[in-house]
Amino acid sequence: MLPAVVFGVLAGGVVTTPVSEAEPIPALAAALHSGDCARCHQVPGTEPLGRIDSCHSCHVWVKDVAGDPVRRDKAKAVFPLWERYEKNVATYLEVPSLEAAMARLDPEWVRKYLKDPHDLRPGLNETMPRFGLSDTQIDAIVDGFAAAKVAVPTVAPPDPSRVAEGEKLFSTKGCVGCHTFGARSTGAIKMAPDLAHARARMSPDTAAAWIKNPKAISPAATMPSLGLTDAEALALRDYVWLADPKWTQAKPLGKAPTPVKAPVTYAQVEERVFGKICVHCHMNPDLNQGRSGPGNGGGFGYPATGIELQTYEGVVAVADRIPDALLRRRLEAHRDAIQPGEQPAPLTRPATPGMPLGLPPISDEDIALVLGWIEQGTPR
Repeated sequence: MLPAVVFGVLAGGVVTTPVSEAEPIPALAAALHSGDCARCHQVPGTEPLGRIDSCHSCHVWVKDVAGDPVRRDKAKAVFPLWERYEKNVATYLEVPSLEAAMARLDPEWVRKYLKDPHDLRPGLNETMPRFGLSDTQIDAIVDGFAAAKVAVPTVAPPDPSRVAEGEKLFSTKGCVGCHTFGARSTGAIKMAPDLAHARARMSPDTAAAWIKNPKAISPAATMPSLGLTDAEALALRDYVWLADPKWTQAKPLGKAPTPVKAPVTYAQVEERVFGKICVHCHMNPDLNQGRSGPGNGGGFGYPATGIELQTYEGVVAVADRIPDALLRRRLEAHRDAIQPGEQPAPLTRPATPGMPLGLPPISDEDIALVLGWIEQGTPR
């Protein structure tokens, strides 16, 4: 469970003091649990999930074992598909800090984001899934963010006169080496968010304090302190706050892929789609010590579907539903999986999220392959 935290401001700085005998926040803990936040994030005040239950922990473990010849030989003896794991595990190796997010984000922005997430980090392949949380669960999470948000000093409001200096500092202080800022700066590292979203995610006061000394807001912050003066922090904030990000729009969605006409076998679609991506959430429990994954057994706020995509029989049983799921995700890509410099597009969400949840859509080439396989009668 998450502890309550008392925050104070001393001498113009930020001081955080955990309360040792804190009252738990059961509604928040339950909401984070039901939303499966811990599958990716370290939830503050709780023990991290092991690799059996956490996507992040499992994927990091695979990469660690792959780099150790002795452990790798043992893994290959236990897992017949080990080399496939090494090849396919490329996501959820790095995840944003939930603790740092709770310390600085506007709780009401969090409410909107949970209901309609979008791509914040164009350099990161994976994005926040669209959860199936109830309003009550979202209220509990928002209340938790409000309780954990760090109090900061009030500073001067954004001023256009500081924008030019802030733009210079953005380059000379190294910000440009990590962050996307709309189309003005697109050379981002994976975990650095597009700063064009900062003005919606934080208050101007919080942003100034974060720029000045991120670890004073949260010890979990990964952004370094740059030794800025108060004036430099304000100038950088005002550049981010007031400059036109010069976003570009995502390219218009082309025609939906058409089924390939050449013969397609199950081995092809299993290697390129189902066994590479879908099986991570839609496991067969008989082949995984009773584990079925969140897509089969329920997760991310959604009930169990009973859909397993690890075997030929499981895939064929739902083959008629697969094309629509893939095409829904393709539609959502303009908001959920954009390129650096692009603005997430507004869109009317389908009632049921597209697949794969939280990842970019499968390529048009692979969608065409799956469509062709289904049209041809799902041959082995």
